[in-house]
Amino acid sequence: MPPALLSRFDLIFALTDKPSAERDANITAHILRTHRRGQIKKYEDPMELEGVDVASIMCETKTVEPVLDREFFRKYVAYAKRINPVLSDEAMKLISDFYLKIRKQGEGEGASVPITARQLEAFVRLSEASARARLSNIATEEDAKRAVRIVEYYLRKIAGEGDRLDFDIIATGTSHSQREQITILKSLIGSLQRSGEGSDPRRGVSAEALFKAAADRGITEDRAKTLLRRLSQNGEIYSPSSGFYKLTSEG
Repeated sequence: MPPALLSRFDLIFALTDKPSAERDANITAHILRTHRRGQIKKYEDPMELEGVDVASIMCETKTVEPVLDREFFRKYVAYAKRINPVLSDEAMKLISDFYLKIRKQGEGEGASVPITARQLEAFVRLSEASARARLSNIATEEDAKRAVRIVEYYLRKIAGEGDRLDFDIIATGTSHSQREQITILKSLIGSLQRSGEGSDPRRGVSAEALFKAAADRGITEDRAKTLLRRLSQNGEIYSPSSGFYKLTSEG
């Protein structure tokens, strides 16, 4: 999903799929058993099926009953939609204090944008949603705390850079620190290419010379390789020969 579209969501949760022998086996068995039970229930007389133990299959799975009655839940949602909560003074202060505290991280030359006004609006909407779920006309301080807690949680997971937040990761797909390192690499390729140090006029800058220069600027070889792949994919550099790099803009 493009970063510009992703940044429009109030909440973003990254679901990672990490292989686990035990969990994968349980999920596989559950899906297959559930599917088989569903197919059996389509028959008027499932006992006529041959080759499967229908009774055993029906016993090993069960129909999940909803926690709330469907009709009751429908009425609850319809009623909740009619409520338009108003932020209390305490809720407004809590949201304002938290937002300004995070924004303060972005002060200073070259600092990244930790959070934007769009997240401020998300705090308001989520606070109101919390009050609406309680069927309350007032969004209290507790509602605001709930909104702040859930937004901060996802931001730390998605846009956390150490103990700071970097919303650039969501807005552009690249963190502030990553952009700085990319700029350094491009500058190094250009300067090495022009000076002729560790480079060849035809093939460009050697990887060895580039990695050495990058290490002097605090960029590890593994990190440099990752960033070079991104630059190559974006068409900003190219490799005339294996192990050599040139800036696209300088031919």
